[in-house]
Amino acid sequence: MDEKLLFFSAFVKYPKEIGSIIPSSKFLTDEVLKSIDFKNARCIVEYGPGTGRMTTEILKRARKDAKILCFEINRKFCSYLRQNINDNRVIIINDSAENVSKYLKKFHVPQVDYVISGLPFTNLPVNKKYFVIEETKKTLKTKGKFVIFQFFLNNFKKYLYYYFSDISTKFVPLNIPPCFVYICEKQ
Repeated sequence: MDEKLLFFSAFVKYPKEIGSIIPSSKFLTDEVLKSIDFKNARCIVEYGPGTGRMTTEILKRARKDAKILCFEINRKFCSYLRQNINDNRVIIINDSAENVSKYLKKFHVPQVDYVISGLPFTNLPVNKKYFVIEETKKTLKTKGKFVIFQFFLNNFKKYLYYYFSDISTKFVPLNIPPCFVYICEKQ
């Protein structure tokens, strides 16, 4: 199935799980990935890779010995990713970001350099938002970054400030829909 059609059909079927009707634009991808020091990043985690638009760009820039763990709950997206991304650095996990610690242990990853998230936090229950953010902070090394893109503000920063003190925000108008990028650094 075509990437855009797959994405759109998943959005129609699961609007609360999928943050957008189409994959991320080049402009959003570039803005998110600007925050990553690919030369030194040994482990990058991605929450909600969808059809892998961001993942593909991560792989173009990542070290040859990097690990990229992709957490995706949609089975069709996982199947698409497995068929279309042939790179031994990538581990596609059909599970929720809540379980990140379990998989880091399984794959012998002590800490993560960067976590990129396209999860639609607006649609998550409050306790799940806090849990995912807390688990993410635990997995990050000192000076590691949690980079999140969201389509709505909805006081989202208040959840981030509970765990991170160093947060910057950027607006990316050239995306459908326009998007906010939050960069949270672990102190």
